[in-house]
Amino acid sequence: MSKNGVKKSSVSGKNRAFLLDIHTEPFPARFVAPALEQLSANSRKWLEGKIDHGEIRVYGTLRHLVLAIDAVAPKGREKIERYRGPKIQAWKTSEGAFTPAAEGFARKYGLDAAALIEDNGILYAEVHQRGLAALALLQAMIPELLKSLVFPKTMIWEETNFKFGRPIRAITALYGDRVVSASIAGVKSGRSIFGHPSYSKGPLSLKDPAKHLRMLRDLLVIADPIERREYLLKQLESAAKSVGGKPDLDELLVEETVFMAEHPTPVVGRLRPEHMDLPAALLKMVMKKQLKFFPIVDSSDLLRPAFIGVRDGLSSGNALVREGYQRVLEARFNDAAFFFGRDTALALESRLPNLARVTYQKALGSLAEKTARVESLCRWMGAHLRQTAPLDESVLSRASRLVYADLVTDVVKEFPELQGHMGGVYARKDGLGEKIGLCLEQFYFPVAAKTPIPTTAEACVVSLAGKLDSIAGCFVAGLVPTGSADPYALRRQTLGIVRIILEKQLPIDLEAAVSEAVRVQPITVVEPKKLEVQLIEFLWARAASYFEDLGYRSDEIRSIRAGALRDLSSAFRRLAAVHGVRRDPSFEPLTSAFKRAANMLKQSQGVEEGVISDRNLLQHDSERALYDALVEVEGLANERLVHRDFESALKGLVAIKPHLDLFFESVMVMVDEQELKRQRLALLAKLLRAFKRIADLSEIQAANAGIGG
Repeated sequence: MSKNGVKKSSVSGKNRAFLLDIHTEPFPARFVAPALEQLSANSRKWLEGKIDHGEIRVYGTLRHLVLAIDAVAPKGREKIERYRGPKIQAWKTSEGAFTPAAEGFARKYGLDAAALIEDNGILYAEVHQRGLAALALLQAMIPELLKSLVFPKTMIWEETNFKFGRPIRAITALYGDRVVSASIAGVKSGRSIFGHPSYSKGPLSLKDPAKHLRMLRDLLVIADPIERREYLLKQLESAAKSVGGKPDLDELLVEETVFMAEHPTPVVGRLRPEHMDLPAALLKMVMKKQLKFFPIVDSSDLLRPAFIGVRDGLSSGNALVREGYQRVLEARFNDAAFFFGRDTALALESRLPNLARVTYQKALGSLAEKTARVESLCRWMGAHLRQTAPLDESVLSRASRLVYADLVTDVVKEFPELQGHMGGVYARKDGLGEKIGLCLEQFYFPVAAKTPIPTTAEACVVSLAGKLDSIAGCFVAGLVPTGSADPYALRRQTLGIVRIILEKQLPIDLEAAVSEAVRVQPITVVEPKKLEVQLIEFLWARAASYFEDLGYRSDEIRSIRAGALRDLSSAFRRLAAVHGVRRDPSFEPLTSAFKRAANMLKQSQGVEEGVISDRNLLQHDSERALYDALVEVEGLANERLVHRDFESALKGLVAIKPHLDLFFESVMVMVDEQELKRQRLALLAKLLRAFKRIADLSEIQAANAGIGG
C-alpha cells in the first residue's frame, strides 16, 4: 500500500491510460462541443514535449467533459535546458577566479561556477532535468487544463472564486488504476463516476479507465457524442415509423439534441386537426425553434399530425410527458394561429406603406426605398433578357413591389426565418397567383451553398435584383466584408448570384448589372468606375471560388477571366473546354509557345497594332504555312463558337501547334527589317486573338507546377 492508502499498480513501469471526467451541473447544449475541442487541443499542447503518450480522445455530455489519453508513459521526458549568462569578459578576474556575476548566475541554476560552459564568448548554464513521474505531471496538468477552458458565460459558486461554465460536482481522475490527486473549486478527485440523475442508484467506483464508457452507459449516460447521435437517429426513426411517417431531421436541431440529452428518449405526440390548417412551415418552425421538437412527415415530405419530443432518461412516466408536450405545443400553435389570422386579415399590398417606417440601413434608407431599387433593377434586367428569356413582366413588376412586404407581418416578426416563405403564403391567399407566390417564397434563395435556387425565370430575376442591390448598396456605403466579418452576408449572396446565373443559364451581363446597381443607390459615389471595378472583382472572386469547388484548377480559371462576368454561363463553358482539352498531349507544350508569342508582343510595345497580317508580305515557307493553317482553324473555330461549342473550337485551334513550332524554329521575329517584323508580330497577334476568344493560354502552367498554379 502507498502512503495515501492506494494500492500500487501491478503494472508499474508500463504505459497506462489516463482518464479525466469532469462531472458538472448541466451545461447549455451549445457549450459542450466547443469545450471538448478546447479540452483536446489544450491537453495536447500542455503535454507536448513533457511525456510520451498515445491517442488523445474527448467525449462528453451536458454533464460530463471527458479526456482520455492512451498509453501514457510512467515517466516524463528528460531534458537539458541551456540558459544564457554573462559574456566571457565578465567571466573571470585577471587572477583567474570566477567573478561574482558568474558565481551568482551558476547559483541561480543550482550549479558551481566551474560547471558553467563557454560557447562563442558567452557563458551558459546547462541544467539536466529528470523526467517527472506521470502522476506528478498529470496532477499538475488537471487544474491548468480546467482553467484554460473558455465558455460563453462562466459562474462562480464557491469561496475560491474559481470560474467555470457550470459548477463542478465531481472529478474522476485515474492513471491506470491509481487516482490522480487534484482539488479544484473545493472538489477533490477520486474514482467515483456519476450517472444520469434519473438513475436511482448512487455512483460507481471506476478501477479501469477502459471501462469508463461502458459503466456510464450502465448508468444511463451515452457519453460518446457520435454513439449518442446514432442512438438518437435510430430512436427518432423508430418513433416516427410507429405513426406511419419519418422524422423531419434538421441538422442543427439534431446536433443540439445530441448535447441536450445524455440518454435521448423519444415521446410521440399528436397535433390537433384545427392546427393542421396553418402553413406547414409555420408549424415546423414552432416545433423546431421554440420547443425543440421533431416534426413527422410522410414519404412525400408532407407534414403529418404528429411530432416527436425528446426527453432525457428513462422512466414509466412517458404518458404524462406526452401530455405536457402537447399542452405546451398547443399553446404555441394558438399563438401562431392568432398571428397568422391577424396577418391574413389584411392584403399583403396594404402593408407597403409600413416599409417606409422600417430602416434597411442608415445610409441606404428604408425598406420602401430598397424596394424601389429592386423594382428598378428588375425592369432593367427584364429589358435585357426580353429577347433571350421569355418573362411575364406583369409578374416581375408585381412581385418586385412585394418582396419585403412580409417583413412587417406578425408571423415574420416572431419568426424571421420565415421571411420570403410567408410572403408566398400571403400572396397566394390574396389571389395573386402561383407565379408571384413563388417569386416571394424564393426571393432569398439560395439560402446556403447547396440549397435550391429559385425555380422560375421571374423568381430568379427578382432574387438577383435583391442580391445585387444589397451588395452594391453595402459597397457604396463602405460596408465591405473583411476577412473575418461579413455581417450582411454579401459573400453568400454573391455566390447565390453566381449559382442562379450558371444553373439557369441566364445571359446577364454582370458588369453592366453592377454599374446599374451602383447607379440607383441613394449615395453619390465620387469615383463610380473605381467602385464598380472593386465590386466586379468581389463577384469574380466568388465565381472563381465556386469553380475551384467544382474541381477546376486555378490557372484554368485565370485563363478565362477576360470578359467572364459579361457572360458567366459562356465563361463556364470555356472553362470546361480548357479543362477537357488539357488532356491533349499537345496542349501544355502549346502553352509554352503561346507564352513566348505573348512575351514578344509585350516587348514590341505595340509595333504590330493596326497592322493587318498580309500573306504576300511574309517571306518564309514556315510563316506562310502558319498563316494558312491559322486561317483554316480560325474559320472552323468561328463556326463552332457560334454554337458555343468551345471544346471543339479549342481542339481545332490546338491543332496549329506543329505549324507554330516550325515557325519559331525557322523564323526570327524581331528582325531589323521593320515591315517584316510588323507582319510577323501581326501574325502572332492574330494567333493570340483566336485563342483568347476562348482562353488566355499564357495563364496555364505545366502540370508539375502544382494545382495552385
